[in-house]
Amino acid sequence: MIRVLFFFLSANAALACSVPVFRYALEHWEADAYRVTVPHGVKVAGKFKVTNADHPKIELRQPAIMRNDEVIWSADFNEANVKMLVDSPVRQQIAERLGAGESAVWVLLESGDKAKDDEAVKFLDERLEYLAGVMELPKLDQQDVKNGLVSVPGDGLRLAFSTLRVKRDDPAESAFIAMLLASEPDLREIEEPIAFPIFGQGRVLYALVGKGIKVETVDRAAQFLIGSCSCQVKEQNPGVDLVMAVDWKKMVKDQAMPGQQLPELSQIADLLPQTVKIGGETQSEPVKHDPWPMVLSAAAVVLLLALLKRFWTRRG
Repeated sequence: MIRVLFFFLSANAALACSVPVFRYALEHWEADAYRVTVPHGVKVAGKFKVTNADHPKIELRQPAIMRNDEVIWSADFNEANVKMLVDSPVRQQIAERLGAGESAVWVLLESGDKAKDDEAVKFLDERLEYLAGVMELPKLDQQDVKNGLVSVPGDGLRLAFSTLRVKRDDPAESAFIAMLLASEPDLREIEEPIAFPIFGQGRVLYALVGKGIKVETVDRAAQFLIGSCSCQVKEQNPGVDLVMAVDWKKMVKDQAMPGQQLPELSQIADLLPQTVKIGGETQSEPVKHDPWPMVLSAAAVVLLLALLKRFWTRRG
């Protein structure tokens, strides 16, 4: 019994880390793949040209891990709708903000009742701004950095939240909205504003509905997102992935190693030795200068630039 307990505690300790959930998710939790189908018998000739079918439909289902075979979104099979399935203006904004280091983006799916929607957004904006000012990120354990659990140092992490409003009937966001509403049962029947915190590689934590968008629920979600990742296994954490056309690995790399440029020659001009002409009416002949110091200085500058280029090339 003691051995079993010791093993259990050791396993939990091994899974714990000091990296905030939102950052660990961004770097390590790859999004689950959604299932896309076209009716059987459709033959595709050329780029999105369909024969032997009057109006073939593209159908979207959740990832297999969700154990839901229901079609959550369907549209005519054409190039525009395929692009809409994987990308949309709101998802691009989410990706940009996560790429800028935000902890999470809170998407508010509007109800259509302007007063309710405005009130919900106002509350979210004010509460999230307050939380960003009073909450603190966990202190990174340097061993976690060395072990590759996070690619940025502690001072490279941001505690920041923002909101985005989405109209429920926005045609450009229909596939995205369908994924949001399928993240939990019965959301499609609700006619209230719904808030979805999105983090990591496009993962919805859960839905906050109507009057459930309040201090306790918002604070609890924010605390989870910035808290230490106590369990690194994605499936043992809350959340549902979304389809987003983003190169997450490149995003993480860009955040970890921002692009560096070699200095221009003009920027190091002050480091070069200055030559001064010495002349005067009393001098009968020009002063002769030894050229070797200048030659050696120029060679040193060239060598320095070569070493810098080699260094940054290795880092990239």
